[in-house]
Amino acid sequence: MIASSGRPELNPLWVRGYRERCRLKHMLSWGTIWITLATFVFLVTYITMVEQDVSTKAEAAKAALPGILVIQAIILMLFGTGAVASGISQDRDDDLLNYVRMTPMSPTAKVIGYLFGLPAREYLLFAATMPLVIIIVAISGFSLLTLSHFYLVFFTSVLVYHMTALVVGMVSPKPRLASLMSMGLVILLYFALPNLSRVGITFFEFLTIRPTFFGLVQQELPEELRAQVEASGIDTFRPVPFFNGAIRPTLYSLMVQGFLIVTMFSIVHRKWRDQASHIFSKPGALAVFCGVSVFTFASLWAIVAQDDTYNRLFGRVTTDRIPETFYVLLMTCTMIVGGTYIFLICTITPSKDLAMSGIRQAKRLCQTRLSPLSDAASSLPAAIAMIVISILCIAAIISLAARHGDYITSAPAVQPVIAWLLLFIGIAIFVQGAAESTSTRVFGVCVFVLWMIPFFSMVILFAAFEAFEAGMYISQPFPPVSLGFSTAWMLETTAPPATFNGGFRFMPREDELTANPAGIAFTGAIGYAAAAVAVQALRWKRRNKLWTI
Repeated sequence: MIASSGRPELNPLWVRGYRERCRLKHMLSWGTIWITLATFVFLVTYITMVEQDVSTKAEAAKAALPGILVIQAIILMLFGTGAVASGISQDRDDDLLNYVRMTPMSPTAKVIGYLFGLPAREYLLFAATMPLVIIIVAISGFSLLTLSHFYLVFFTSVLVYHMTALVVGMVSPKPRLASLMSMGLVILLYFALPNLSRVGITFFEFLTIRPTFFGLVQQELPEELRAQVEASGIDTFRPVPFFNGAIRPTLYSLMVQGFLIVTMFSIVHRKWRDQASHIFSKPGALAVFCGVSVFTFASLWAIVAQDDTYNRLFGRVTTDRIPETFYVLLMTCTMIVGGTYIFLICTITPSKDLAMSGIRQAKRLCQTRLSPLSDAASSLPAAIAMIVISILCIAAIISLAARHGDYITSAPAVQPVIAWLLLFIGIAIFVQGAAESTSTRVFGVCVFVLWMIPFFSMVILFAAFEAFEAGMYISQPFPPVSLGFSTAWMLETTAPPATFNGGFRFMPREDELTANPAGIAFTGAIGYAAAAVAVQALRWKRRNKLWTI
């Protein structure tokens, strides 16, 4: 911003955050705590290793660096995220956001002001620990290029978590819960989703600094610590398989984190312009879906196309296990894409009040239909586009697997392909129609009842009575089971059997599966096709009624 005197002016929201959170008494108290803790970690590692003749001074200094980096990560990623979430939620509670929204600042300036103003204290505390890093580099000769490499990914990760907190604070229906929700999302992003890299879905792990921390920094650690890290099984800093090639891990981290940052920035930007708007526009939701699909299926494509990728992830297994592994990977990707589809459809589908408001405005303007890109318009066109993208991705993967030969012995037959397509399209169209025909709460309750009761019934029939055929018929309304069975029939394989610790099974063995897979598959497919038609008819009836009011 430019002041009236012609000199550049600092962002007012950043200045406000700095003045509120960086008062001298707060900085002295928190600075004393964190600097003392960081100094202790450095000294206890460095002095102990040197005095006990465990290693040289250079190696002892290098061994102290990971502890300092962990403290910096806690300051910015944990406490900084909490500061952003609590600050934005407090402003929402006090109705200050409405006043800020009326200021002449651009939405981008407001986002940046809150993003860097609310965690101003944490950034200063981080800076206060940097002299220890400089001392370590001076003593050890640690590569400045390696350290710069790490901090580049470190700060993009910090932006991911702070943007997550900002998004939660802006869209949460109960602002006071924003801090807890943002912490939960950070834990999910950092500890839960990265474990999918164990089965080849790598892009979730690169939302964190873990690959860089255990990779770039590991290259500079003393030999003893390097051996401990390698023994832990974390060895992800290597070129990332991507379709038929590979991408450098740092570039891949920036791609994945940049995609998420841009996505969340667009959400906050829209909310600054209009708090009542959807978090995504129709084109925005489609772009996010395409991005998730590309990152998800690129990993599976690399596993199928590159033999060394499969062997590195799963070892050299026997040939008869490869089809089952491919089945599990394909179902994992399908569930990720399917979950993304449901989330996006729920976020861009208009409520009854929003649809009515949009239709009334269109009628006042003498328009006979809504703009397909408006928030009040139906989400069906976007849903159809997502369905087509998903089918094309899955078809391409299956076609590649069939050409490879180890995963599928031949191209799928026509009958199971028709059943799978009918089921997949039916589930997707049903979800869209149900979301548009009901409120969010009613949709959630109905979907839970429709999906979970058949699943629970299946588990009881399998575990207690070993009634596998009846259980499979009853479980068809539950999409993971119906899609899993239909996919297994299409690929002519089965998922590995699952057992309880007590010894009784809740999934059939291959030789216990029904001799009539077509009957089960088409039961689910035809059932969902009928449900999709019914719910879309209800949706059209509701839309037409709104136009006649």
